[in-house]
Amino acid sequence: MEFLKNHYEKLILGVIIIGLVVAAVLVSMGGESDDMGGTDAPVYEAKAKPLDLTTNLAALSRFTESESLDFEDGHYMFNPGVWQRKPDGSFVTGAQLGPKGLKIKKIDPLKFSVTFVDVSSGTTPRCSMRITRVNPPGEKGLPTGMTSTLMAVGEENDFFKFLEARPADAPTEVVLEMKKDGEEVTLPKGKTYERIEGYIAELWYDAENKDFKNIREKSSLVLSGETNNVVALTAEDVVLLNPATTLKTTLKYNAAP
Repeated sequence: MEFLKNHYEKLILGVIIIGLVVAAVLVSMGGESDDMGGTDAPVYEAKAKPLDLTTNLAALSRFTESESLDFEDGHYMFNPGVWQRKPDGSFVTGAQLGPKGLKIKKIDPLKFSVTFVDVSSGTTPRCSMRITRVNPPGEKGLPTGMTSTLMAVGEENDFFKFLEARPADAPTEVVLEMKKDGEEVTLPKGKTYERIEGYIAELWYDAENKDFKNIREKSSLVLSGETNNVVALTAEDVVLLNPATTLKTTLKYNAAP
């Protein structure tokens, strides 16, 4: 009994250690048993309920397949509609205003021409030439001008050089070299050489009952308070530019047959 009193703590500690060792061995043997023959044990699998993403996918498709917005034509958010009263009291709007409301009444060619008119008498024959010139666009005055001049072989002016007279003593034809492109022209007496060097147009603006005549490249038109410049003019169309908006408008000409 005296031994137990003196050593009971050691005995209790020994029993605890032995119990832990036995428990560890039993756990280890149970794990091996499960590995070798655990197929009969029930298996539990977590099965989550599928998420319904229908509304989410529908919302996403609205962004990925959305239609582009046109802020230029057919709406009035950034292009407010303007109504204008005509001199007769009626109203016009939309494409009837501005450069799109212009109508081309006619387009005519501007022609440069030279006519061999006559030969002056004298020891050195001089040929009389009648010249129709096309004035540069943007200049004030008439689009064309006419002048007459007497020229001898070797002389030249702003338009051509007099190369040859045939025959030399009493010419019935002359040879000229055009300065613009170097073209050689043989011109019999009484005949005219001509070529197109520009166009001139007449336009009608119904919104203000305005008739614009003698319109050429570099001409300016004021349409419903806005300035439009003619930047190109051909036999088929007129191109206008609004310098304030940089908007270009092309008017097609449908000539009467």
